[in-house]
Amino acid sequence: MKRKLVLTATVLALLLNIGCQSQNQSGKKSTNLAEVSTEPVTLKFYVAYGAFPKEEFETYFIEPIKKKYPHITLEWVSGKLQDLITAGDVPDILMAGLPGIPGIQELQIIEDLNPYIKKFGMDLSKYDPVTIEAIKKFGQKGEMIALPFRMNIPALFYNKDLFDKFGIAYPKDGMTYEETFDLARRLTRSDGGVQYLGLYTGGADRFAMGLTLPYVNKQTNEAALTTDSWVKVLSLNKTLHDIPGYVKDGKISGNSIGVFVKDQKLAMAGYWGADVIGEIDKLVKAGQEFQWDMATLPTFEKGKGSAWQAEAHNMLVTTTSKHKDQAFQVVSHVAGEEVQKLINKSGGITILKKTEETKRDYGGDLAFLKGKNTNAFFALLPGMHEHTKYDQKGRSLIVEAANEMILKGTDVNTALRNAQEKLNQYIKEQTALQSLK
Repeated sequence: MKRKLVLTATVLALLLNIGCQSQNQSGKKSTNLAEVSTEPVTLKFYVAYGAFPKEEFETYFIEPIKKKYPHITLEWVSGKLQDLITAGDVPDILMAGLPGIPGIQELQIIEDLNPYIKKFGMDLSKYDPVTIEAIKKFGQKGEMIALPFRMNIPALFYNKDLFDKFGIAYPKDGMTYEETFDLARRLTRSDGGVQYLGLYTGGADRFAMGLTLPYVNKQTNEAALTTDSWVKVLSLNKTLHDIPGYVKDGKISGNSIGVFVKDQKLAMAGYWGADVIGEIDKLVKAGQEFQWDMATLPTFEKGKGSAWQAEAHNMLVTTTSKHKDQAFQVVSHVAGEEVQKLINKSGGITILKKTEETKRDYGGDLAFLKGKNTNAFFALLPGMHEHTKYDQKGRSLIVEAANEMILKGTDVNTALRNAQEKLNQYIKEQTALQSLK
């Protein structure tokens, strides 16, 4: 009888051990969670690229983390990242938009999160595939260098008051830029001493995002600004600005969101949703409002195209952090359903899959979004851009080329050829500097 009890106990122990191993392998639960210290710790947070207000840091990081992990304190740090690195005071967590990641990679301080995703049993299948794919493109050997925080998707915002004033039908979902430019021509006019403009495309660089055009050929490491697609984009951009009213006293007018939201002299604006919704929210809180709505961002071809390129704020853990497990706990919780639902209801674009529930709940905490065509954010998929560390220079040169065409009459081929030469020279100089390090 005694021998039978011993055997039974042994079998039970083996079964329990197998069960634990099975849970670890399935990714649903990890015994390693118990190994993470709950001793008080302070993690430093730094915005490395892109705008991220301290108020949102308080709402989406400080408060949720204090509730979930009371032993973790988050500290906002500022200054130049290179100076912090030189001083040996590298932050634990970085926030960066996708365009800023190549520059951070050059610093070699980004931790691969794959081991932590496995260790903590994190399920990436619940996220919008676009956000995960965009991050994975930065990994040369399959690394997952960040977790997404929040997406940004553009739409075509329009001032209903101006359309009503001039008796013109509102824009619709699925319009092309050709159709939208036709509307812009009819709406751009001087009335009662006030100059109204029809459309702001976000600038030549953002306008081009609808085709996800590369600035640099990643295979040859050379500029790629003289392609037929760039010719098409800058030529169309000039067509819009040739409409009388866009250029005044040698300057381009109407090239900001402020003209749409604050001045209300712009009929349509194709721009990032988070930026426009944020500005309208400020206007409403100040006791002001106007009649507006949105449609899907125009595309270059009917029924084809993307809502600019994929864009998101992302959270990175640094290799120098002494508390990587805790840092991952922070970023994974902020990327989790609790915080993401808060972001979604507050008018931000969640990184979670865009289910019918997600779409229905979007902007639920913002009364001014009631009845608006918020589905315009979700009807078009973002494009996938191949980011390089030279893109920011490329973007500035494209804007410069577009302005030369509009203000100086430079032909498109000459403008793009000049931009191509300048970008190649910049790449050459940066490569030489890198070789000296």
